Amino acid sequence: WSSDEDFGILLEAAISLDRQITESDSSLRVLIVVTGKGPQKEYYLERISRLQLKHVAIQTLWLEPVDYPKLLACADLGISLHTSTSGIDLPMKVLDLFGCRVPVCALDFQCLSELVLDDENGRTFETSGQLEKHLYSLLRTLEDHTTRFEP
Repeated sequence: WSSDEDFGILLEAAISLDRQITESDSSLRVLIVVTGKGPQKEYYLERISRLQLKHVAIQTLWLEPVDYPKLLACADLGISLHTSTSGIDLPMKVLDLFGCRVPVCALDFQCLSELVLDDENGRTFETSGQLEKHLYSLLRTLEDHTTRFEP
């Protein structure tokens, strides 16, 4: 929730993803969990509260350090919005996701290629449209592997 992370890209991608799921008549449902705290949190919480999404939900929470890797291990996909004001700080979140064997979509910036190679060990994006395309293409494959419980 800092100036090093552009949550506007995530919100725009979530809106587009919701629209794409609706238009494709998909049964896909997406939960986006945003962790942490920071100076821009209240601003984005207000924006999130105004969204009217049907297939995408956004939840925020604060986790104790011991619980963070447990949440990551449950994720189907991780998103890094980190850009680094200096342009040389690598996003530790990506390393956390790699450590939990979770696929990563990362906002591209000056030195990200030292960590994430597009379409090799993750996907990179520069715009909300690119992020939405990555999310849809990666998550729609889960639709084929879901088992529905019938009582």
